[in-house]
Amino acid sequence: MPSVLPIGRVVATESKPSTPHQFYFRTEADVAVGIGSLVRVDGEGRTVYAVITDALAYDNGTGEPARLFLAAVLRQLPESPLQAVPIAPVHLASEEDVGPALRMDAFTGGARPTGIPVGVYAAGGRESPVFLDCDFLLGPEAAHLNISGVSGLATKTSAIAFLLGSIFQTFPRHKGTVAAVCLNVKGPDLCFLDQPGEISADDRRIYARLGLAAEPFADVRYFAPLKPDGVNLNTLRTHEALAGRTEPLIWGLREVLDFAEVVLNRDDIDAKADGFIDFLAERVVGREYRDDLLRPSPFRVETFTDLEEFFRAIFDYLERGRGGEVWRSHHVATIRKIRNRLGNISTRCKGLVTDDGAANDLPWGRFADRAVYAVDVAGLDPLAQDLVFARIVSQLRERLERRDLGVDHVIVFVDELNKYAPTDGPDTYVRRMLIDLSERGRYLGLVLFSAQQFRSQVLRRVTGNAGTALFGRMDGEELATPGYATLSAATRVKLATLPKGELMLRHPHFTHPIFVRFPRPAMLSGRDGVERFPPAPELAFADAVARQLRALDRRVVLDAVRELVDGRRDGDVRRALAATRRERPADALAFFRAALGRRVEPEVAGARRGVAAVRTADDPYVP
Repeated sequence: MPSVLPIGRVVATESKPSTPHQFYFRTEADVAVGIGSLVRVDGEGRTVYAVITDALAYDNGTGEPARLFLAAVLRQLPESPLQAVPIAPVHLASEEDVGPALRMDAFTGGARPTGIPVGVYAAGGRESPVFLDCDFLLGPEAAHLNISGVSGLATKTSAIAFLLGSIFQTFPRHKGTVAAVCLNVKGPDLCFLDQPGEISADDRRIYARLGLAAEPFADVRYFAPLKPDGVNLNTLRTHEALAGRTEPLIWGLREVLDFAEVVLNRDDIDAKADGFIDFLAERVVGREYRDDLLRPSPFRVETFTDLEEFFRAIFDYLERGRGGEVWRSHHVATIRKIRNRLGNISTRCKGLVTDDGAANDLPWGRFADRAVYAVDVAGLDPLAQDLVFARIVSQLRERLERRDLGVDHVIVFVDELNKYAPTDGPDTYVRRMLIDLSERGRYLGLVLFSAQQFRSQVLRRVTGNAGTALFGRMDGEELATPGYATLSAATRVKLATLPKGELMLRHPHFTHPIFVRFPRPAMLSGRDGVERFPPAPELAFADAVARQLRALDRRVVLDAVRELVDGRRDGDVRRALAATRRERPADALAFFRAALGRRVEPEVAGARRGVAAVRTADDPYVP
């Protein structure tokens, strides 16, 4: 309902007239409005909604200070013909005004609403829910979301976690299914999304105001690479109580060969090297390859060890002088370069990439609706992180194109975007992939949610394609960059002093940015999670194997596993463990024992008996 009394009146002079896009209004000193408040003007048969962007005060010589506010027009009704704002009373926007002011009435009503709660607008003691249009958040009209703010104060990760929970609870069923892939690139930030956390009574009130349940994600699967020993998980989520929902992320030759460009130096990739990599991927790896010049029996290259055997056969053939310096149109220098680079991948990405080919991957083709797949790469070096990002996004894109992923929409969350798509960085494989994802992903249902401290340091083609943008507390130097020139000085000051839990929001339906509050996500933060579930110490080889088997079957006994692996080669144990993880049998220990095979006891050679010398009378040396 319209407010009973106005808070002020539009003022205009010849030098400062009201226009169709902005106007000044005057208020009394005790009126509780400020930067970001929404107001309404009724007059001359028109209704104008606006947001306050600046404030002025001066002494008019009467002893009473004059207060003026500058407001930017959000919407006029009727919208045509577009006219200057009338000289009329100004009211503080009521809850009923917020919807039409932000054009939310176009997508929150009707038989098929598409609104996603993002927070509450609060001013003058009033709160109103604010919604995003999922057609402009997850596609197909627009897509992608980017959030900026200083580390620790902008609550970027918390905002993304809350919004993902809101999407999972309110995404319309007629729009299809949705899942999320979250890449944890630093510390324990996203390691406890499935654990409930403490929230305040005020946060619970906001959840109720938005019509949301305050609860953690119900379906979360964690993936993390192994440490170099091949059995301990390289993650902070190793507490015994959480081990059952954390799986190893292990890739072999076939999984990484298509992304060799990610791990090779830019100078290594030329037409000749690229052609030889394509030859390996299309004709050798994963297939039976026969070349009688190399050896009579065919090659079956499945692992990095098999690939090294294949390269060795080529070099032996060339060293025998039969092929000179060329094998099948590929020069020996090119072959050696690719062999050296590929052969070192399993060493440079040890724990993620294995020599023996026993892969354990995300459940491609079996993604579940409203499920989160969290991949913890915080413990990997930057090269391995790039490999994980490139392969996961490529697999998502290919399967969404074929419509065999299991869901219709996938949200990929990446923090520290300035690392992967810097403004002045080299033209890397990952950078090109991010550009392609931001420009074309919405047509497939592949959506990028990204975060960084400094938006100005991220490639414009990536941030510019984000239909929705959030801004937490900002650094003063960042606000001085040209990208924030469209904001008023007062709005920039407010951005520099925003409290935790408050954000500035841009969305295609909103003519100007507005400020919203969001509740703390109802799950454990990374810091609280580490305190409640401290990481387990790195275990000995046999104990780490037992812990992984117990994650599959709680009946597994540590002493039985120790007895099984005692004296076995580590490689054999890892292969048996990988087979057990892949099959997930009802009796994990029995399956592991069978996969490990019969123990071969070493034979102890007895002492040899001496052979007596043959003595003859004809031997001149016999004494």
